[in-house]
Amino acid sequence: MIPGNKDTRDGIVFSIPFLIVYLAFMIYPLLSGLYISFFKWDILSTAKFIGWENYATLFSDDKFYSSLWHTLQFVMITTPSLLVLGFLMALAVTGSSPYKGIMENVFFFPYIFSMTVVSTLWAWLMQKDWGVFNQVLMNLGQDPISWLTSESLAMWSVSLTTLWWTAGFNMVLFSAGIKQIPKEVYESAAIDGASYIQSVRHITIPLVRSTTVLCLILQIIASFNVFGQVYVMTGGGPHGTTRVLVQYIYETGFKYFKMGYSAAMSYILFIIILGISIVQYTLLGRKDRA
Repeated sequence: MIPGNKDTRDGIVFSIPFLIVYLAFMIYPLLSGLYISFFKWDILSTAKFIGWENYATLFSDDKFYSSLWHTLQFVMITTPSLLVLGFLMALAVTGSSPYKGIMENVFFFPYIFSMTVVSTLWAWLMQKDWGVFNQVLMNLGQDPISWLTSESLAMWSVSLTTLWWTAGFNMVLFSAGIKQIPKEVYESAAIDGASYIQSVRHITIPLVRSTTVLCLILQIIASFNVFGQVYVMTGGGPHGTTRVLVQYIYETGFKYFKMGYSAAMSYILFIIILGISIVQYTLLGRKDRA
């Protein structure tokens, strides 16, 4: 018998199917990956226990550091841009414009597409010889730009694609936060002579701080895990300048069959993301409670 009252028993019973799925597809793979990280294993042969050797190798691997740096570049480019753009979109769709319903649909529309569709579309738009962007430039008398094959532009091009694709998600979160602010607060500010910019600065931004913290943490986690856009659009090129850490983990495990080493890198990435998320939540959450 399950102890407790009827409501408690019913809650436990209805939770069991989810718990089974969670343990089977989340906890077990998590612990299994950690276990594998201490072995040398190529899938085809018997795994050989090597202790911390994979982790020691990792910290002397130049490709690991370069891939981590490229990931950090992507995070630094996309995170502030997506937060600002998402907030501005939210202001537009929660304002008094008669077109706010249309704007909300237009802003969120790209997010419904899959990563593969979006990446393929933008790779076609940015193609050097016959892409739409360069066709427009050439019609204006400008030279075509190597959007995806230039070492200095490739990461920015992937970031621009991500910005167009995912900004609508942040818009939804910020919109929900803004709609929770009582209208009376804005009406009182208007009576006191506050302009729209002053209301946004002194009312909206402070009162959506918790939403900003949520968006920031979610965005950094998503940006650190970037893989699909890079893999489809540039393949990590040119010359490895857009090879991100998840791509290197994927190639190490499924191209070179170094499963233990790949698992070790995965856990280092996990620790980095977890550490940054905890620091952000602690610092920003403390300001929010102050």
